[in-house]
Amino acid sequence: MASLSYSFSQLEAFTTVAECGSLVKAAGKLDKDRTTLRDLIDLLEDGLGYALFVRQGRALQLTPQGEQLHRQAHLLMRQARAFEQFARQVPATEVQELSIAYDPFTPRRFLQALIAQMANRHIRLSLRCTSREEGERALASGHADLGFFQANNHSVGNEMEWRALGTIDMDFFAADSLFADVVRPCSLLDLSLTPQVVMHSASDIPMARRLQISGNVIMANELEMLRSLIEAGCGWGFLPTHFQASRWENVSVVPTVVGNEGISQTMVTLWRPGSEKRVLIDDTLLRLSSLWRDANSPSGEQR
Repeated sequence: MASLSYSFSQLEAFTTVAECGSLVKAAGKLDKDRTTLRDLIDLLEDGLGYALFVRQGRALQLTPQGEQLHRQAHLLMRQARAFEQFARQVPATEVQELSIAYDPFTPRRFLQALIAQMANRHIRLSLRCTSREEGERALASGHADLGFFQANNHSVGNEMEWRALGTIDMDFFAADSLFADVVRPCSLLDLSLTPQVVMHSASDIPMARRLQISGNVIMANELEMLRSLIEAGCGWGFLPTHFQASRWENVSVVPTVVGNEGISQTMVTLWRPGSEKRVLIDDTLLRLSSLWRDANSPSGEQR
């Protein structure tokens, strides 16, 4: 069977005449000549091999075959008009995207503020919590555009650019029962002999060395699971204060002989130079300082 050849103009003429009931009304609606519409319908009927309309006085009535075809033609015209509308909007609604890799200690309020701002700018944002090692690989391969990580005091070379983002305060937290029998303040020996819950994998060596004190480590790279482990007394945590762990059930700050003031970690932003998204990345970099400052202000509250 030979394939049917038809045009958008033929379908438009057919559906409009079917809806209006006459060539005159359809011609006025489409702003076309009545003869042109008649010719378009004739060509469509010739290709189909059957009539679509019968004349009843001055009106045109659909044949049984025309009735069946009209339903499908109407749906097809709706899809064609939707395509036309979408095609016209494409230049004005080009989607911009940024992919973010971030350290588990990155303040969630900062990330939430970034998400909100990107949404307001119609920029699609995807986020992945990962170690710095994995994050740098994602940046190098183009699978991530920006990374937020703790500084690890080693050169990033020519493959990456970086900028200081801010600092996060740290402290020691544990269930009230965990060190109940230990003389306060706790010594580093007390901490080293008690299981520690950490959020960085052992393969992330610089982070592990900086954050790990105990020789007995429990991994929990998801905040709610870390919270559950600490609340259950399974171990203590050296955590950012913006986690507000002292608000968790039966969890408090653990006083230590080294003191609990002025312990902080520096956070940095990483990106790959020469990215095709450099304009968007540069514009976003200009906004990060104010977002960080507002998200980590004393009036802010970690959710």
